[in-house]
Amino acid sequence: MKTKTAAELKIKSLYHYQCFNEPERLARIFTEGTIYFSRPRDFNDPWDCRPCFSKSVLNDLDEYDRIVRWFVHCGRIHNTSLSENEHLQREKKLRANRKLLEWMIDEMTLKMEKAIQTQYRIYCLSTIPDSTRMWAHYADSCKGLCLEFSVRNELFCGALKVDYLDSYPLFSISATDEDENLRPLITKSMEWKYEDEFRLIPSEKPFVFSGVPTTDQGFLPIPKGSLQSVIVGELMPKHNRELVRLLVKESGWNVLLKVATIIPDLYAFEIRALE
Repeated sequence: MKTKTAAELKIKSLYHYQCFNEPERLARIFTEGTIYFSRPRDFNDPWDCRPCFSKSVLNDLDEYDRIVRWFVHCGRIHNTSLSENEHLQREKKLRANRKLLEWMIDEMTLKMEKAIQTQYRIYCLSTIPDSTRMWAHYADSCKGLCLEFSVRNELFCGALKVDYLDSYPLFSISATDEDENLRPLITKSMEWKYEDEFRLIPSEKPFVFSGVPTTDQGFLPIPKGSLQSVIVGELMPKHNRELVRLLVKESGWNVLLKVATIIPDLYAFEIRALE
């Protein structure tokens, strides 16, 4: 799988749905220029960002050998107090004891999930601003809002496309390819295909990785001019709508205000300028 970015796919805008039960998060966009990235464990899909490394691949002798060598390599890196002979004995034990190797794979699955939940934050985006299901699920039944971001900047251009599959993917514990290592973070069931999702995936302090943006308590600065419009849901209470209007006006930013209007005789929305 070759992971595609929004820029590579020539996407022009991406949209983020959110509730308005925490107005301060919208306010921080205009006062501090930051957006909030969620913890993976807070997602509503129980398989999301929770890798399960396959043990069935051990039926392939080449894969069995590759995984044994991967564990031995990790052991040499992290257990420097052991002698070379001790490492060789561990390798011999793993080759002869499949149950032990399966247990180690299960343990690594748990450790990898914990690492993902601790080290990364995610900002979910879509190419679709008028999805009836997403306005219902993520924007408080059309009482929330949707943010439109331009992809022509150094942050949103790197948003990664989510891959939707009919069956659960076989994650390899010995994978060294960057795309393969990203798969647990950008792979979902075909049930979610309607979202057409892209993701920004920074690390969270104190974890810092080369070339990867870093959030601070979930917040990350966005490039100037990247926020293009704020789309409010038609059912947003009037006082909340006026608060959004005030936030945008006082910011001095060149941001459009729009509304997702319910079309009475269609199961659809029309996105138009907010008067």
